[in-house]
Parts: sequence; C-alpha cells; structure tokens
Amino acid sequence: MRFVNAGGRAALLVDGLVYDLAELSGGDIPGSPMEVVTDHWDRALVLHETGAFGGGAPVEDVHLGPPVPAPHSVFAIGMNYRKHAVEAGLDVRPIPAVFTKFPSSLTGPYDRVVLPQGEGTTDWEAELAFVVGDGGRNIRARDALDHVRGFTVAQDISERFVQMAASNQFSLGKSFDTFCPMGPAIVTLDELENPHDLRITCRVNDVLVQDESTADMIVDIPHLIELLSSVMTLSQGDVCLTGTPSGVGFGRTPPVYLNPGDVVETTIEGVGTMRNVCVAEADLDAPDSG
Repeated sequence: MRFVNAGGRAALLVDGLVYDLAELSGGDIPGSPMEVVTDHWDRALVLHETGAFGGGAPVEDVHLGPPVPAPHSVFAIGMNYRKHAVEAGLDVRPIPAVFTKFPSSLTGPYDRVVLPQGEGTTDWEAELAFVVGDGGRNIRARDALDHVRGFTVAQDISERFVQMAASNQFSLGKSFDTFCPMGPAIVTLDELENPHDLRITCRVNDVLVQDESTADMIVDIPHLIELLSSVMTLSQGDVCLTGTPSGVGFGRTPPVYLNPGDVVETTIEGVGTMRNVCVAEADLDAPDSG
C-alpha cells in the first residue's frame, strides 16, 4: 500500500491515481491523515486489498503534503552510514548519534525549502525514514519490523553554522521551517523486495551528489527501533530518519551549500522521489514587484 496526504486528506496512491479514503470507504475511514496513520491503518489496508477503486485523481493534479503531518516525535540518526562517517572524519561507533527534528520542520515532497537569512551554509541529507505503527517500550530487534507502518523518503536539511554552534545544536540547526521534506507516500514493507538494501540518491540541479545503498547503514532499522524503545515509549505515527550516506555538501573540498533556485531531487528505490526547490527567506518577504 502507498498512503498519501492529498491536500490534507488521507488517500491511497495506486497506479498514478489518488483515491480519497473517506470517499472509498463510505465514511468508515476518516479523512484525517494522522487519524488513519495512528488509529485506522488496518482498515485502510483491508480496503486497499479489495482493489475496488473508482473516481481517482491524477497524482500530478493533487498537492501532496507530508504523509505524517503531525507526528508526536521526529527522530533522526546521525553518522549511521560508514562512508559518511569517513567523510566527516569520525569513528564508526556502535551507538549512533540520536537527535530530534521538530515536527514544525515537516513539509511536503514537492514543496519549497526556505533557506534562512544570514547563514548560507544549508546542506542536503537524503534519508530513508520509517513510520512507527504499534509503539511501546523495549521492542526487540527481531520483532521490530512488526512495529513499522512503512517507509518514506525524507531530507534532513541542515543549517550547518547553527548546527555546529554552542557545542552542536543539531535539533535547532536541523529544524528550521521546511527543513524536513517527506513523502511522497508511506510505502508498506510488502511493496519492497528488500527493505534493507535500497538505493538512495540525491541530485542537486541534476548533479548526482549522493548514491548509496541502505545496506551501508551501521545500525539497521530493527536495531534502531530496539535502541530508541529502550529509552522512550514510541508512539503510533512517530517518524525516524535513519541517517544519510556520504556526499553531503559540508564533506566536500571546498564545502558546497544550497542556494536559492537550487533543485534537490531525492529518490529511494521502490519508495519514491521528492523534488524540492530552494528559495531565499528574504524573497518570501519581498514586496510583489508586479
């Protein structure tokens, strides 16, 4: 199943068409994406399995928002790809860095990324994210995938100057508004041949800057769930970005950062593609010259 947030409505994406779940179910399933993700997921799965769809809209005619628009928590994992740790000059460690991105940073898979004024060190980080289904504490790795709704594409956009200030403020530097594009869909595990070996790429202005398999992860998704749930209770609809591969801007010589007009395209094999255009915050506040 591919679940989307279609203009603020819970929907299914099937063969390029978007179907409103409330309409398909005759009102049995609510229209709120968060309600479906947290409380009505099984109903959506059953409806999807019937395959009796009608009245869909072409996906290109629909505005897709983040499929989980208001999660309780957005976790993110740092230095969780071996080659990325090498480019950052850091040792590979058994416990990765864990931080949060504030949910207010979420935006849609084709929405604009707003570059904040005054810094000029905004970077890209392509990431595979998972969405928590049944939460809880002390989930064992062997059972962890039973607690996953599915996977989605994400970008951990990062303002490096703010991130590295004051002994590293990862959550602050990575939580500007629009700094977490996510989507286009939550894809259930049965749609993927091997969820532990997916090609992940990022292109900036059509130039390939990241290209790796998720098999390069240091700590895989089941063990990330085991780690997180050993500390806190995971909730339905929580999102976790699982780390980025090598090829980020600050790891280059000299460093390369995003500029207004840049186009960031993020693709994960079998999961989907996002395309986000960067705009300057100052331009959003400028008076209309027309």
